[in-house]
Amino acid sequence: MANDIYAQTQAFAAICQAGALIQDLANCGTWDEDAAAILIKSLATDSTNDLEQLYPPKYLKKGYFSLVQCFSGNTGEQRYLQLAKYVILFVRLERKVTKSATAAERLARRLSDNTAEARSRHLSVLDPDLIANLSNIYKSEISDTGLLKFNIYGKKNMLQQLHIQHKIRALILAAIKAVILWRSAGGRRRSFIFKRSRLVECANTRLKQI
Repeated sequence: MANDIYAQTQAFAAICQAGALIQDLANCGTWDEDAAAILIKSLATDSTNDLEQLYPPKYLKKGYFSLVQCFSGNTGEQRYLQLAKYVILFVRLERKVTKSATAAERLARRLSDNTAEARSRHLSVLDPDLIANLSNIYKSEISDTGLLKFNIYGKKNMLQQLHIQHKIRALILAAIKAVILWRSAGGRRRSFIFKRSRLVECANTRLKQI
């Protein structure tokens, strides 16, 4: 999968989709369940070889659209500027997490244990208990360790609600997973500026196919 621009675009769209869903939750208190489900479900698999199966394009439309809006250079809307900042933070956060083999292994183990528990209890992908468990994993393994300060912008009455906090943290974990997959496909932060137009072009092609 290395240096596959199509795989890079798919994984990068998943990163953008996580950020866009976080914005929806922070400002409106709602999320697109289908778009959220494929991101949360990705945390339950170790596979990095079949992104088409992991991120079905028809459920990644929000991510492709957000990628185009954020990185085509044709929009200056505040929400997309903010979303682009989220994406950059996701990339930085993934690097900090994976830089420590011990931290990365511990996070992977806890996610695996959470998946096993969810399956044993027959929980759905977006079951509140599963989302709350993912939120706790993020808080204890990332937030409380001070790896990176991650500010979420939105309406105070939304951000104060515990179930919305849980969903946002779960989505950040999903974004980290998507960054890992983006890197596995050859994505690199230093070369992103040179590949940005190709990612946008591929995303536009995907949008026309959906």
